[in-house]
Amino acid sequence: MNTSDLNISKPNDAWILHREEITTLKEGNCNVYVVLDAHTGFCFGMETSVDLPSATKITGILKDAFNKSAAWPKKMLISKKDPYVETLTGICDELKVDWLDVPAKYLEVFVKPFKDSFRGFKVGGREQSPASEIERKEMEAFTPETYGPCPCASGEKYKFCCQKAFKPIVFAMCDAQDGRRESALRHMQEAEAKVGRTAEVVCRYAVIWSFFDKEKCLELMDEAKTLNPNHPRLNFLFGIESVAAKDYAKAIEYYQKAIFNYPKESKFHLNETYNNLGTAYYESKNFQEAKNAWEKALVFLPTDRMVKENLFKCIYHNPELPQELREISPFIERFLKILL
Repeated sequence: MNTSDLNISKPNDAWILHREEITTLKEGNCNVYVVLDAHTGFCFGMETSVDLPSATKITGILKDAFNKSAAWPKKMLISKKDPYVETLTGICDELKVDWLDVPAKYLEVFVKPFKDSFRGFKVGGREQSPASEIERKEMEAFTPETYGPCPCASGEKYKFCCQKAFKPIVFAMCDAQDGRRESALRHMQEAEAKVGRTAEVVCRYAVIWSFFDKEKCLELMDEAKTLNPNHPRLNFLFGIESVAAKDYAKAIEYYQKAIFNYPKESKFHLNETYNNLGTAYYESKNFQEAKNAWEKALVFLPTDRMVKENLFKCIYHNPELPQELREISPFIERFLKILL
């Protein structure tokens, strides 16, 4: 299937039931469902709720759309990734509207105009300063999907695991990098109050103390290990410590364990872990595996300039390596075009 297979050439050929997320100052993360005409991009209506809206509310916005259009579309398009997909298709069945669940990437071209206009209101109901396309893609990779698997590898959906602690953790990390220890710790105390003293929370405490007290950092890493030895962030941290000790073989083991435990949807974390894995391989003089790891990192986040620099400086333009190793892998060329 591709976009042309959807046969959309005029209004009412298809509507899209599309979900967006916003963060409000009062209620935090919310779901917004909209009904869009796929051809014109016209928004018939929307429904906002903290949790997934009731079937009655979704039915209501669809009936409002019918009243505005005076007809049902030939088909309703719904993303296969939508956490509510079974309920949405059931509603369409009740309304006797043909539906098609399709991969999200095929809907992107139709929902992009709406998303672009909607982006200014995604945080706190206020218009934000425009970001570059690269910044937008990096932020999307950094922010976990609400109903996707949690990056802490708990097996729970992100919404029901670490999401409540996301904001204070981000603020804590920024404060720690800027040398504001007490402020960072206060944010982490807020995060801990929301989700408990989990392996994720203890790892983030360890990151904070890595800027101020290495011994305290290592104590916290050991505590996190007792909570969950498979925690991917924890193994990433142990990999960093092993690289600092020049124990590259151990670092490779830790990074590989982190990669194994990260959900495949955690593109940002997998990108940074593969990048570090590539460095560990490179320092071990295993240049082929370094190349493989860096190229995988680029696939997870094609906008990563650091990975690009590693590949070009250490591999592609490195005169000390054999010519066959210096050649860009065919599948990676299209990713590099984004960065050139």
